[in-house]
Amino acid sequence: MRRTLSPAPTGSPPTKRSWRPKGSNASDGVIVHRGCAIPSGYSYDVPGDLWVRFEGDVARLGITDVAQTRMGKMVSIRFKRVGKHVIAGKSIATVESAKWVGPIHSPFDGEVLEVNEEGFARDILVANKDPYEAGWISVVRPDVLGSAATGLLSDEAAVEAYRRRIDELEISCIRCAD
Repeated sequence: MRRTLSPAPTGSPPTKRSWRPKGSNASDGVIVHRGCAIPSGYSYDVPGDLWVRFEGDVARLGITDVAQTRMGKMVSIRFKRVGKHVIAGKSIATVESAKWVGPIHSPFDGEVLEVNEEGFARDILVANKDPYEAGWISVVRPDVLGSAATGLLSDEAAVEAYRRRIDELEISCIRCAD
């Protein structure tokens, strides 16, 4: 059974984003909707609030700005061990936060090659502060690279799907960090 995150409180105005992908500027690919950053160059599992960045034959995975807002401040994270095989829809990590405890699901089958234990050990709020770069969760080698993108959205399709989701959830993203 797939758990969903409970919505963040509504009514807060959108905030201006200071986050930008490395080497970018305000005009090159970060759409902000109700304060939620949706950068280009990523594929998205919109229902799972997960981003995927393909890097050759591996994929780096992390939570989206929407996910970190809905979760609230992270308290702890438990990673799937390096070398473990993960199944699509099953946990790659378990997060405990101020508002939620539950799994982060893998969007595809594959082997866990690397986890961001060091980043989270330095600052447990790293995914709250920088969900698309320093706050990545795992690097996975998909079993079948071409099919790994199945069900993921990118470019305009991802932006439109996230705009609808954000509006349906009636949330405005905030950085859940001090």
